[in-house]
Amino acid sequence: MFTELLKAEIESSSRRNDHKFAVLFLDLDRFKNVNDSLGHARGDQLLIMVANRLRVVVNAEFNGSASSRPLLARLAGDEFTIFFPAIDSVEAIERIARRVVMAIAEPFELCSHSVDIGASIGVAISPEHGKSIETLMRAADIAMYRAKSNGGGQHCLFSAELAAEHQDRVDTERALTEAVQRGDFVLAFQPQMSLVTGAVVGAEALLRWNNPRDGLRLPGTFIPVAERTGVISEIGDWVIGEVASILADWRRNAFKGRLAFNISPRQLDRPDFFLRLRSAFEDADVPLSMIELEFTESAAMEVSEPVLEEIAALRADGARIAIDDFGTGYSNLARLRSMPLDRVKLDPSLIADIDTSEKARVIVQAVMQLIKGVGCEVVAEAVETVAQADILRAMGCDTVQGYIFAAPMFEDEFLAWIGNADRGSVKSVA
Repeated sequence: MFTELLKAEIESSSRRNDHKFAVLFLDLDRFKNVNDSLGHARGDQLLIMVANRLRVVVNAEFNGSASSRPLLARLAGDEFTIFFPAIDSVEAIERIARRVVMAIAEPFELCSHSVDIGASIGVAISPEHGKSIETLMRAADIAMYRAKSNGGGQHCLFSAELAAEHQDRVDTERALTEAVQRGDFVLAFQPQMSLVTGAVVGAEALLRWNNPRDGLRLPGTFIPVAERTGVISEIGDWVIGEVASILADWRRNAFKGRLAFNISPRQLDRPDFFLRLRSAFEDADVPLSMIELEFTESAAMEVSEPVLEEIAALRADGARIAIDDFGTGYSNLARLRSMPLDRVKLDPSLIADIDTSEKARVIVQAVMQLIKGVGCEVVAEAVETVAQADILRAMGCDTVQGYIFAAPMFEDEFLAWIGNADRGSVKSVA
């Protein structure tokens, strides 16, 4: 019915050049948590309560003729649409979108539970953003996605810039799938150095995408898309296989350090992940003592108990476990204490100003004391100045990596660099 009424309005408005109407595409935030914790029956009740609350807001905005009455519809799941056949201005429809966001942000009382959700809303205006139902709905959906990716609980108006970003994202999704099939990925290696001895103690394997059109692309330009589409699992499989193969060669050449690499939360969703990881290194005859698995702070705080047990088993068999980018999320300190951990890597944003800001130094010192208090080593990433390295050493930081010591290098260059370091010809600030 929603589609048919919208089509009819579009056909009617095509004969009125000055006529504007709007489509709001609404997706609930954190609704899955309700289904998971309270069950789908309670989730259905919540959807009814949301619909009633939306109806109150929409009716409050209606003061015209029957032909201009807004239409509220639930399309599927936790997705709603609101169609406004006649609007006075873009500002007016954005004001309504803000009211809807505020209304959904108020807690819902659901079977003695106070439930907090939110709404992400995309707004599309005709004729500026499209003249067909397909174009308008796609525009509103793109805008909604931006609102959600910005943290949710807000609205976003469609624009040409959003359309270009969306197309780039679609192109990246398609290219990533092809890249996995072609083997367009490569690893770079950045040394990790002890601030105590000055010795190279290992390295981190960093993913690069050798894109045929754009050249070498850094992870920040494609990993978020890979995470969202699930392609990250295939990329992660490639990384594990490549690390195993490389370490097998390095081990034969007497490399004694550890190689760290990142594990995506999406990889942990696969029930056979740990079996596949173990098999890769067993087949390559590489002991787990040569690897370090890095988990993001948010992933480490959210993993289930069975996954924690698998991680603990890997650690018991020699693998090191690290939390990456610590200080950017909301850590559960009890989880930090109980999780099987060896090292915690400070997020680069924490140490960026420690050579110029007393507040930054106080924060880093406090974080480092917390980390050491739970028995973990501290690793600082993105160390770029001698002053930063000196301050970190004085604070008791164990290990550092960054451009002050060495940039990420491809394998041949890295092995040559390691050889120079072993011979003592690499300059060190330690």
